[in-house]
Amino acid sequence: MKPDFKFPEHLSPEVKEKFARYRKQGIKTPPLKNLRTPEQLEDIRASARINTGILDYITPYIQEGISTGEIDRLVHKYTTSRGAVPAPLNYEGFPNSCCVSINEVVCHGIPSSTEILKNGDILNVDVSTIYNGYFQMLPVCLW
Repeated sequence: MKPDFKFPEHLSPEVKEKFARYRKQGIKTPPLKNLRTPEQLEDIRASARINTGILDYITPYIQEGISTGEIDRLVHKYTTSRGAVPAPLNYEGFPNSCCVSINEVVCHGIPSSTEILKNGDILNVDVSTIYNGYFQMLPVCLW
């Protein structure tokens, strides 16, 4: 360990001791800058709760006759109503709040008001959320 090495202040003495012991033994450890404070961990958990909540919210709407564009609208409404941002929206020009893929479309399907679900379709909805700067991603397959 370098003489000027300094642990982040929020780490407990037990964690600092464990990292020092592992480093002394030559065990690779994650960069200390990746360790989060309890407050940061709560924001990460909140982001995950919003993201999983999206899937719980849209599941009852996934049925024959709904458009992939309507699914996208529901995802956007739920996400923004919780103070979060749909991560895909405007990412490198992507025009929607989620990806909705039907059948042979493996991933990154672009929602459309003209693409209507039919009985027997296999559907994948990918939702990603940014909340207080923390990103969460979950795909769900429904049929």
